Amino acid sequence: MLALVKYGKGPKETELRDVPVPKIGEDDLLIEVKAAGICGSDIAYDNGDHPDHLNCPVVLGHEFSGVVSKVGANVKDWKVGDRVVSDNTGYVCGKCFACTTGQYLSCPDRKGLGYGMDGGFTDYVKITGSLLSKNPNTLFRIPEGVSFDEAAILDPICNAYKAIVQESRIMPGEDIVVFGVGPLGLFSIQIAKVMGCANIIAVGLEADGERFKTACKYGATHVIKSDIQNVTEEVDRITNGEKAAAAVDAAGVNVVLRQAIDVVRTGGEIVKIGYDKRPYEYSLDNILDRGVSIKGHFGYDYQSWKNVMRLLVLGKVDLKGMISHHIRLEDWQKGFDLVRSREAVKIIITKDEEKLSQL
Repeated sequence: MLALVKYGKGPKETELRDVPVPKIGEDDLLIEVKAAGICGSDIAYDNGDHPDHLNCPVVLGHEFSGVVSKVGANVKDWKVGDRVVSDNTGYVCGKCFACTTGQYLSCPDRKGLGYGMDGGFTDYVKITGSLLSKNPNTLFRIPEGVSFDEAAILDPICNAYKAIVQESRIMPGEDIVVFGVGPLGLFSIQIAKVMGCANIIAVGLEADGERFKTACKYGATHVIKSDIQNVTEEVDRITNGEKAAAAVDAAGVNVVLRQAIDVVRTGGEIVKIGYDKRPYEYSLDNILDRGVSIKGHFGYDYQSWKNVMRLLVLGKVDLKGMISHHIRLEDWQKGFDLVRSREAVKIIITKDEEKLSQL
């Protein structure tokens, strides 16, 4: 089967290869991939970033959905034909503090599908019985009425849900600033709207013009172009000097954290999603003087997935509108370049001829 393989940890060490279909044991199951989303992390891996996450050679693709194609003799909870989506966990130890408290994504030995173990940029993915015995909620049935495309990009909206709903103390009627208008930022705006936030302030760059339109469509009440406007002054103006209750850093670059500290109120909080491998070069004294909290955030949990799927079924969040392109796996380089150039929001890799975009 054709697969997109990251064969080395350096830049551009990624290529299409013919790989064997995984063999399953008596406790395992095999998923036929129907849709796979391109994530910013996939671009980062292709760029040579986050090498410690990678277990090369490895099939990329951690956002995917599909159908159970084959089950082992001992598998009882799943059957051939079940429509499923994975939270992309491939292995956890099951014994550490994180695992025993249900925080499987924080297991120090965790391997994620699509970077630590073979993922979804191919035809078939293996889910082991060992994983399911330790974390049975790593695989979800796709609700009726939810498409494979939508299910494939549940990962980033579940990420945004946990960041805002589960890890911040934001309350309905309070103001929030979302830095970054990529997929995570746009999903955070959707969740902030669901939460009943008053002013939802999106911060990006002037080049994000089209994405600002999408941000407003999903609930942003104001937009700030940080490269031509003073972010702190604009937030003060919008909030009448009260500043925001919370800020979400879905951009990552260090200057954003500095701006986030300045725009939250005394006792406010910052949830940091985005990465920046460079050292932080600013003083943090301001968070002491004003009692600002900074929360490091990663991923989601079972509650995030369960609740987001319910919101999706009820029509309270939108995933279809976030999909800008459908492509074949063979066109992965064009897809990656569309994400790099910000021309795409979410791209789905599919075999459905009717959905394929003209690139």
